Amino acid sequence: MSPAHPARDRLVAAAADLFYRQGIHATGIDEVIARAGVAKASLYNNFASKDELVAAYLRDALERSRRLFAECLSEPDPPSRLRSFFDRLAAGATRDDFAGCPFANAAAELDPRDPASSVLAEFDRALADFFARAIDDAPDSPAVRRLVVCYVGALHGAKVRHDPRVVADAADLALATWSRA
Repeated sequence: MSPAHPARDRLVAAAADLFYRQGIHATGIDEVIARAGVAKASLYNNFASKDELVAAYLRDALERSRRLFAECLSEPDPPSRLRSFFDRLAAGATRDDFAGCPFANAAAELDPRDPASSVLAEFDRALADFFARAIDDAPDSPAVRRLVVCYVGALHGAKVRHDPRVVADAADLALATWSRA
């Protein structure tokens, strides 16, 4: 928590947990406030609406994703970068609270005109940029588009099947895709 905004930070953390596990529409503001342990006034002092809280949750998830991308890009070569990324996804998929990709989950619930949808587009660009940098290719190349499909399929499959091995399969496919590019 940042010392300057502890109530805001608690609200975003509570929203992140609840929105991710239960869904955005299934989670009421009162539940977020109760989980955060703040007064209702704290919510409206920090966010004008639930939509703004959703956007803050997604921006927080985007920043965590960017840190993950940076860590994986520190690996020495494309196969190591891809393996590191998918290994980390596989580790996340083994957690009891795993519920898939927060961005895909939000995209399934949000209207494309929703203000928070711009964060979904930012994630999409950041993911493509990560893969492009990981394999030293253009963000719109066929190889990068295929790697994005591997990511989406991996997390969706692991969520629906409750089987983290799907992520390992996607990693193998990603490495094969890169080596043929």
